[in-house]
Amino acid sequence: MKLEIRQATRDDIPMLADVVMLASRSHLPTGVFDLAILTNDEDRLKAVRATLGTEQRSWCHYENFLVAAVDGEPAAALSGYAAYDDSLLAVEKAFLAGYQAINMTDEQIGAAFQASLVFLKVSSDDEQGAWVIEWVACLDKFRRRGLVRELLLAILERGRERGHSLSQIGILSGNISAQRAYENVGFILDYEKTHPDFQEALGCPGLTRLLRRDESQSEDRPTALSSPVLSSH
Repeated sequence: MKLEIRQATRDDIPMLADVVMLASRSHLPTGVFDLAILTNDEDRLKAVRATLGTEQRSWCHYENFLVAAVDGEPAAALSGYAAYDDSLLAVEKAFLAGYQAINMTDEQIGAAFQASLVFLKVSSDDEQGAWVIEWVACLDKFRRRGLVRELLLAILERGRERGHSLSQIGILSGNISAQRAYENVGFILDYEKTHPDFQEALGCPGLTRLLRRDESQSEDRPTALSSPVLSSH
């Protein structure tokens, strides 16, 4: 197996849309795009592709991604970006680009934004100065080859190169395999936030956040955060 970790390009957008959909659903049957776009998977993928390819870079833009290719075939991907980057397109505008790409009406767009608000009940502000890792997924036929670990190490290194000693990643609560994968590269539990409305909408109690501090700038010796807090609301 020949593995290459590389920067994503615009040509990768169709594959990245598959990754984003997988990551958004995690271990559940539904995710944020399922709540927001009630038509079909074809429309969802088209909307995600438009979001990934906006002219201005957003939190969900192809330029944020690294791709793991196996024997030349894109197999897995993830993204990384700086928290509170003022150059990023606002989240709602990035979503809007996707919704407009599938010709959603104003009424449908309003309903989509309303449905997505349930995530605000279990989310929190990003850590100041954090390197945020998101949209982590491997295509099914390439699973169990260690690709996600290699991508995590690469995206952590990118964050360090850009001056970040703290990295942040969030998962849907209950995704034990993902949590273990992140803990294996030095992340530790920061908190879990739950809400009954989120449980009703997705069948999952809430979101779990993990943090990784790298004061030593060494991948082999990650430094644990002190006093991790577990809280539920």
